[in-house]
Amino acid sequence: MTALVQINFPYTESQADLETHSEDAAPRFVDVDGLLWKIWLVDESSKTAGGIYLFESRDKAQAYAAGPLVAHLKTAREGVTVSVFDTIAGAGRITKAPVA
Repeated sequence: MTALVQINFPYTESQADLETHSEDAAPRFVDVDGLLWKIWLVDESSKTAGGIYLFESRDKAQAYAAGPLVAHLKTAREGVTVSVFDTIAGAGRITKAPVA
């Protein structure tokens, strides 16, 4: 069963600077163990950014959430929240989610 990691954090720079930083950081995620994809998030009105990550298993998702990339983010940003969720595959297939 796949699992999701949701990470959110407040940001203070401009959205353009955040997007540039995100594009610079994106290659670091290409080889994350078990990561199937990542969606980058931003809400300029609340100055909140983050990501949704789909992993091939809960174990891989939890390892990522406890790993060095998230630890680095927590030292670089204040107010980082990290949540791990299992997916509900049956309902997801009905709604065309990319889940196994």
